[in-house]
Amino acid sequence: MKRWSIRQIDTLRQKELSDALHISPIIAQLLINRGLDRIDKARTFLTGDVSELYDPFLMKGMPEAVRRIRQAIENKEKILIHGDYDVDGVTAIVLLVVTLRNFGIKPDYYIPDRLTEGYGLGEKGVSEAIKIGADLVITVDCGISSYEEVASLRAHNIDVIITDHHALPKLLPPAYTIINPLQKDCAYPDENLSGVSIAFKLCEALCSSFNSKFIWGYLDLVSLGTVSDVAPLVGENRILVKEGFKLLKNGSSNKGIKALLEICGLLNKEIGSFEIGFILGPRINAIGRLGSAELACELLLADDTKEAEILAKKLNEANRQRQRIESTTLKEAVSKIDSQINFKDHKVIVLHSEDWHTGVIGIVASRLSDRFYRPTILISVKDGLGRGSGRSIENFHLFEALLGCEDVLKEFGGHKYACGLTILERNLASFRKTINEIADRVLTPEDLVSHIEIDMEIALSTLDYNIVDEVTNLQPFGEGNPQPLFCSRDLRLVRPVQIIKNEHVKLWVTDGVKNFEAIGFGLAKDGNITKSLERDSKFDLCYSVSINTWQGLNRIQLKIEDIRPFVSSQP
Repeated sequence: MKRWSIRQIDTLRQKELSDALHISPIIAQLLINRGLDRIDKARTFLTGDVSELYDPFLMKGMPEAVRRIRQAIENKEKILIHGDYDVDGVTAIVLLVVTLRNFGIKPDYYIPDRLTEGYGLGEKGVSEAIKIGADLVITVDCGISSYEEVASLRAHNIDVIITDHHALPKLLPPAYTIINPLQKDCAYPDENLSGVSIAFKLCEALCSSFNSKFIWGYLDLVSLGTVSDVAPLVGENRILVKEGFKLLKNGSSNKGIKALLEICGLLNKEIGSFEIGFILGPRINAIGRLGSAELACELLLADDTKEAEILAKKLNEANRQRQRIESTTLKEAVSKIDSQINFKDHKVIVLHSEDWHTGVIGIVASRLSDRFYRPTILISVKDGLGRGSGRSIENFHLFEALLGCEDVLKEFGGHKYACGLTILERNLASFRKTINEIADRVLTPEDLVSHIEIDMEIALSTLDYNIVDEVTNLQPFGEGNPQPLFCSRDLRLVRPVQIIKNEHVKLWVTDGVKNFEAIGFGLAKDGNITKSLERDSKFDLCYSVSINTWQGLNRIQLKIEDIRPFVSSQP
């Protein structure tokens, strides 16, 4: 059973925000829960637009980067853009390519092969820069941990500008300049930018130096990369993503995005975090998971509609193939957990196999981490070398844990909730032992119980269309701004539980004053829930709210997150 954690109400601050911003007390409390307890911060969150973005030149390394790129443009130098193979990296590459093309430069770009090279600026990327005679390499969404590779490029008289948002290593690469807001002496006010957001800030700074507004038509790319990378949707990310959604809603002027929207059935429909995170993003990601992500770049750079349609179909088929491989890998990993993992001794799940596809182990690690509520690292081993991907839980900082294991790791990078690593096969046992020793010191038994963070307990009868509209205005939801969750107690069924497609449950619930439809996706698989609803006359419900439109009629719908029996003594 999941543990419910209900946030405390700050009545005084709630009233202050509600009165000042003319919002309901419920919405005021939701803002407080997200750290927006000052009137100015809350107002910016609700109504902020591009006029409130920070000056990109506040970021350390930005003036030097712009001067060096302008020099390259003026002297017609050879530029190589080196990026990552995920959506964040691909959109950052495309953003920089179109910007430089606008100023008369046709840069090359390079994306490492996930299967043979792994993440980041590596040996093959260095060789490619040397082979094409590059004068300048610009990294996007990577490079901050590539000390030796940057030193090698420098030895060949190739300047390197690093743009990255990942955690800093102990020793920074000897680049021409580094743009990463996590640098200790960086004065930039927002440290939560995605890789493509930082690439955008570089492009914004470059365009402003030419007195150009060219880049503002490409915020759809920024929204794609930022949401797909699960970057915090607060601060500048939130503003950039909201503006990008407007372009996506209008069908996008990018022929590749438009073709992808059409093949997914999303053309001219409302595009939000769900559509990017679960429909568009996976299709862009899929091709890089199974091989080269260059096709994804080609799609987003396509000038011809027919070409874009062909490439979109290829990405769609790659996504189907990815789903098949992922399903097989998940079954194998669960089997290994059953036979190899003792949850009493293993707070971190570390599994390896020679048969696993490196392109899907990150997704599978995420699913396992959600299912078992343990930090999970899956490693694909080939020829004595393992390439791994990990996902974590709330109270376990994965990157910091890897710092404690660096003696047995070949390479690693990442942040609190996700990581990538390479490791020699002979070191796997030592790694498993060391990271679990770290987890023993850090994690308590309570940390390993899945819990739901609930924004507020409210009476069900409190809900009305105005409240739901106000909640909707808090979008886009995502990391840092989760979909608001409410709970209501002492509810009853209005009619028997309805099972849909043997997977989902539909309920009509009441508190004796108002009735609402509630849907629980996938909850029919948990027979205990339907049995408890039949057995218990009263229950508590945790849910999110939305407007469901059917045949032209709007009605409030509750999306069920959890159900538990009602006990009068519960808090």
